[in-house]
Amino acid sequence: MSGSVPYIPGRPQKKDGPLTRFLPPIRGGVASAWLENHIPKGSWILDPFGAAPDLAVEAARSGYRVLVTANNPVMRFILEMSADPPSIADLQAALATVASSHVRGGRLEPHIKSLYATQCAECGGTVMADAFLWERDATAPFARIYRCPHCGDAGERTASEADITQVAHFVDSGLHRARALERVAPLRDPDRVHAEEALAVYPARAVYVLATVINKLDGLRLPPAQRNHLAALLLTAFDQSNTLWPHPTERERPRQLTIPPQYRENNIWLAMEAAIESWASLDVPIPLTRWPEPPPPEGGICLFEGRIKDLAERLVDIEISAVLTAIPRPNQAFWTLSALWSGWLWGYEAVEHFKSVLRRRRYDWGWHATALHAALNSLSPALPGEIPIFSLIGEPEPGFLSAVVLAAQLAGFDLQGIALRVEDNQTQITWQHTPKVGGRGAIGGRGAIGGRGTRNLEEIISEGCKTYLKTRGEPSEYLYLHAAGLGELAKNHPLSADQPPGETLSQVQAAFQHALSYRMGFLRYKGSGKSLEVGQWWIQEFDPSAAPLAGRVETAIVEHLLENPGCTVPEIDTALCAAFPGSMPPDIELIQVCLESYGEQTPPDSDRWSIREQDSPSRRRAEFDAMAALITKLGQRLGFVTIQGKDSPPSIQWANLDQQPQYVFYLSASAVLGKIIMSHQPRPAQALVVLPGGRANLVAYKMKRDPHIRQIVDQSWQFIKYRHLRQLAESNTLNRENLDAQLALDPLTYAEPQIRLF
Repeated sequence: MSGSVPYIPGRPQKKDGPLTRFLPPIRGGVASAWLENHIPKGSWILDPFGAAPDLAVEAARSGYRVLVTANNPVMRFILEMSADPPSIADLQAALATVASSHVRGGRLEPHIKSLYATQCAECGGTVMADAFLWERDATAPFARIYRCPHCGDAGERTASEADITQVAHFVDSGLHRARALERVAPLRDPDRVHAEEALAVYPARAVYVLATVINKLDGLRLPPAQRNHLAALLLTAFDQSNTLWPHPTERERPRQLTIPPQYRENNIWLAMEAAIESWASLDVPIPLTRWPEPPPPEGGICLFEGRIKDLAERLVDIEISAVLTAIPRPNQAFWTLSALWSGWLWGYEAVEHFKSVLRRRRYDWGWHATALHAALNSLSPALPGEIPIFSLIGEPEPGFLSAVVLAAQLAGFDLQGIALRVEDNQTQITWQHTPKVGGRGAIGGRGAIGGRGTRNLEEIISEGCKTYLKTRGEPSEYLYLHAAGLGELAKNHPLSADQPPGETLSQVQAAFQHALSYRMGFLRYKGSGKSLEVGQWWIQEFDPSAAPLAGRVETAIVEHLLENPGCTVPEIDTALCAAFPGSMPPDIELIQVCLESYGEQTPPDSDRWSIREQDSPSRRRAEFDAMAALITKLGQRLGFVTIQGKDSPPSIQWANLDQQPQYVFYLSASAVLGKIIMSHQPRPAQALVVLPGGRANLVAYKMKRDPHIRQIVDQSWQFIKYRHLRQLAESNTLNRENLDAQLALDPLTYAEPQIRLF
C-alpha cells in the first residue's frame, strides 16, 4: 500500500496570485501544519526546487528558516515580492509614474489606451476594448469584447473595419521585435533563433506596447522598490498579452507554447491595472536574505540563485532539519516565457544561466524522471542523516507520480507514504533520507538500490493494488490504485540503479498495464481499452464482510459529531483524514452528504455542527423499535407469517403459510449497509432495507459512487423509508395484490448537497 501518512487537507489559497496558471496549485496551510507536527521552530528547512513561492513564505511565517534554491529569475522575483509584498498604494504609484511618462509628444497611458479603441456597435461611441478575439494564423481579429460606458452595451461583438485597419499598423513591427529579442539573445547568440520562436506567441500590437513600456522602464530613474513594483505589474502584463489565452475557455493552464485555434488578445493597460490586486497584500514583510547570509532564527528566507546541485556541496555549515518542497512539473510554456520575461525586465545577463530552456520544445515523463533524479541524487550526499522529506504535488497524474517516486527511490530516499485526494487535485509524499555509505551523516545506509525479492514488477504492483482495494472495501479511481502500486514497488524496490531513470519509468508504466488486468484478478466498471484512468477498479475475490470505506467514514462522522458538538467542517475533515490516512481520505462530497444526513448547524447558518436531535442514539433506538413493531403488525394484517430473524442487524420476515419467506425487512438507523447487502446473498425473497428518510440521500449517493454495491442492489434489493412504511400502514387500500407497486412508490433519488462546505 501507499503508506499510512495522513493527508493534510489545508485550505484553498485566499486569492489567485501572480502567474497562478503556471505555478503548482498547492493548498494553503499544509506546509505549516506538517512542520508544526514534525519540526521544531527555528530549524533550517530546505526547498530544493523553489517552484511554489507561497510554500516558502508560509513556512517562514510559521517560524522556520527556509533555504530556497531558484534557478528561474522569474520565480526568484515572485518569491522576493511575496516576502515583502507591496500595498495597493505602492503599485498604484508605480503605475501612475509610468502612465505620466511621455511618448510621441503625449502621455503614455492615453497612447496605449488608444491602441485598443473601438466603436460601440450599439451607439457608435468610442470605447476601449477589453480584448480582441483572433483565429490562429489570421491577419486581423474577428471580434472584440467591450463594455460601453455610454449606452451600456457589453459583450462580444464582430470586429469593425476600423479594428482591422488599426491592427494593420503593427504588422511592420520589426524594430520592436528586434529590441525584444536583443534583451534575451543578442544578434549572434546561438539561442537567438529559439528566442524568435518564443516571441512568435505575441501579437504585433502587444510587442509594440511591451517594447514601449520596457523602454520607459529603462529610462525612468526609479527607486529600487518602485522599479520592482512596476516590474511586477509588467510581469503580469507579459503573461496576459500573449496568445496562450484560448477563447472561450477560461483559466487554461498552458504547458506548451501552442497557439490555440481561437485566442484573446488582452488589453495590456487593463492587464496592468488588474495586476495590482494580485500582487498587493497587507501581510507583514518577512526577512529575506541572499545566500550565504542567514535569516534570523525566528524565521525568514535565504535565497540561493542557482540549481540545487550548485548548492549541495556548500551545505556543510547548515544543519538541515527537513526538506519541504513542491515538485515542479515540466512546463515548456512557462520555462520558455520565463527566459523571455527575465531578459525583458533585467537584461540578457539575467537570463544567461537559464536560457537553455529556450532550446527544448517537448518534455515527457521520462525526461522529468531523469531530471528529478539528477537533482535529488546531487542533494542526497549533502543532507544529514535520517531527516524527513515532505513533497507536494499539484495536479497529480500517473506519469507525474511515477516520475517523482522512482526518481526519489533511485536517489536513495525511503518512501514513508503517499497521501492524496483526487477532489483536491493534491498529492503529499513523505520520504525518509537514508544517507548513502560515505555521504554526509552516513549511518551505513543501504547503498545502491537493488531488488529484495524474486517477484517481477507486475506481481508487486498487483499485490499493492489488491491490498489497497481490500482495505478500501469498495471500487476505486485509478490514481489511488496507481499510488498503491508505486508504494508497493518502493517497499520492495526491485529496480536497478544501473539503467537510466527514464528507462526504469518506461518499464514501470508497462508493468502497470499488464498488472491491472482481468487475468491478474481485477475488474473494472465503465472502463476503456485505451486508458487505465477510465472507470473504477475492483477485485474479483473479496471479503464480503469487509466494511466499505464510505460506511466507515459515515460511522466516524457520527462519532465525531457526538463527541465534539459544535465542531467545524475543517476540524471534521482533518480528523477524518487522520483516521483514514494515505490514499483513503474521504471524498468531500461524501462528508457533505453525511453532515446533511446526521448533522445540523448550531446555531443555524453558522460554521459549527452537532448531531441532529432526532439522530441522538436514544431517539433512534426508540424509533427503531417502533418500526420493528410496525412491520410485524403490518405483515400480520396482510396475512403473512412474521418471523423475527436472528441475524445481525435484525431482520423481519414475511412468510407464507408454508414458512417460505416472501419479503425480508432489514431495519437500519444508518446508511451503513455494506454488511447487510454483502452478507445476505443470494436472496430467496424480496429484500428490503428500511431506514430513516434522512438517510435516503446518503444511500443514493453511495449507490452512485460504488458500482459494485449498486450492481448487487439492482438485482434484488429495495429501500423503504420510515415515513413511507408508516403511510402504507395507515392505508386502507393496501393488500397483497398491490403491495409490490405500493412499496415502489417512493424510490431513492440523489440530490447534490445544497450548501458547499469546502
